[in-house]
Amino acid sequence: MTAFRQHLRSLVPAPLRDWRRRTLERRAREPVILTRRSRSWDPEARTAVILCSPHFRESVPNAGVTCRLGLARGFEQVGLNFVLLSVFDLPRLRRLPEPIVFLSESDFAFLDETALAELRRHPHIAWVNPWFAREELFWQESGLEPLGMSEAREQVLRSEPPCLVGQCVEAGLEYFSGWTGPGRHVIPFPLACDTTLYDRGEGAARFPGIRVAFVGGYWPNKARSFDLYLRPYESELTVYGYSPWPYAGFGGQLPVEDEPYLYRDALLSPSINEPHVPVMHIDLNERVYKILGCGGLSITDVTPGYRQLFATEELLVPESLDEYHDMVRTALDHPERLAGYRERGYHAVRSRHTYAHRAAMLLEALNLPVPRKPEAEAAFSTPGVPSTARKAR
Repeated sequence: MTAFRQHLRSLVPAPLRDWRRRTLERRAREPVILTRRSRSWDPEARTAVILCSPHFRESVPNAGVTCRLGLARGFEQVGLNFVLLSVFDLPRLRRLPEPIVFLSESDFAFLDETALAELRRHPHIAWVNPWFAREELFWQESGLEPLGMSEAREQVLRSEPPCLVGQCVEAGLEYFSGWTGPGRHVIPFPLACDTTLYDRGEGAARFPGIRVAFVGGYWPNKARSFDLYLRPYESELTVYGYSPWPYAGFGGQLPVEDEPYLYRDALLSPSINEPHVPVMHIDLNERVYKILGCGGLSITDVTPGYRQLFATEELLVPESLDEYHDMVRTALDHPERLAGYRERGYHAVRSRHTYAHRAAMLLEALNLPVPRKPEAEAAFSTPGVPSTARKAR
């Protein structure tokens, strides 16, 4: 362990470190179970296996949980079976028809050499964290809170994954350069919309009068962004989340079945990222896809990476904090001026940014057929096409 990593670990109070260690040890002793499988099982189809470690808890709907569930359903939508499988139950892979495995770098910490040998028998996709030259110096000089540096990198490489993906856009690939080598490269893997949960609901408004809505967790590092982008609108903000917020409009945890209606009905649902995201073009959050996929209006923080995913007429991405505040005031005071973004954003998500699209991309990266192609709506513009739309003011 380097001196810098030892310093980072020393910042965590000893009781918290001990609690985390005991929690992981307890979870590792929990019964090994087949967590979930496709509702409709096709014995002739391949099986997408989503590995889940003790970190996976559906009661805490963070990106690691919602991405796995969304991707599982995306594989089902393109014609595969899916199984959510414990990392401690890899021998079960041999009982499944033609399994392909998706797991994250953090899951490798629970795999011993026998498990790695089993994993090498099957096509697998490793969702990896950033790894780049002089990363310790980068964190020291950037003023950003360091992302945890995994101790499982060598285990990932020993598993010989045929496909590596990183949660980033093209501009963020430089932060994954440590993974590159003979026959190895990282594919950008942005998050997406789970269309089995998020779509435009019908009927009367369920959340009438909501002006600014936000759904998500609260923690100190991200609060730096919240203070810039959400705190100025606290009097108009309704916020829900699985962790308490020190905001007047906090309403507790929102049932997932109500979330689409909130995004549809609110005048505005901002998409706010952690401070490192605008700088590194990695970890762009999932919220923007949910909001647009429900017909909502979103304005992002100043995160230029979104321009590699959405054209200017599809999503409002400010170039400065002042422009963000101008856009918010337009959305709240003159919502009719931005109404077109709801429709164009919705079609952008449905045509390019669903988990069915991500599942198809992963199959193609493994040189495997896609039984059912996701729907494409060529009538709508794609990222990179110059827009003639005027910026909202």
